Amino acid sequence: MQAKKKIMDLERIKQLETANDGQTIHLFYNETFGLYAAFGLSAYYTTMVVTPYVTFSDVLQMPVALLRKGHVNALRQSMTKLEHTPKSYYQFRLRQKVGNSGYENWLTRSLEKTEL
Repeated sequence: MQAKKKIMDLERIKQLETANDGQTIHLFYNETFGLYAAFGLSAYYTTMVVTPYVTFSDVLQMPVALLRKGHVNALRQSMTKLEHTPKSYYQFRLRQKVGNSGYENWLTRSLEKTEL
């Protein structure tokens, strides 16, 4: 019998990103693909350290950055880890507050790259 796969809690993702303080990255593990995903401002902040694949979530109506293990390792080395639940969730803290001043421009550029 196969174990039931964990599903990302979309409401929790929305709540965390809506309340993002301009200094936090939330990563959620997708067991099906073996990747971590960062949404909204968290996705934006990851691109300041690594170069993940960025696309847009129609369900959540926000950008999503998909991160491989190497990306997560780079984040672990350059940021403060606040919380970690193996193969489920990471929370990192940027050393300095970034805010969202460049977010709109980044989002526009990212969406232009992903359009087919």
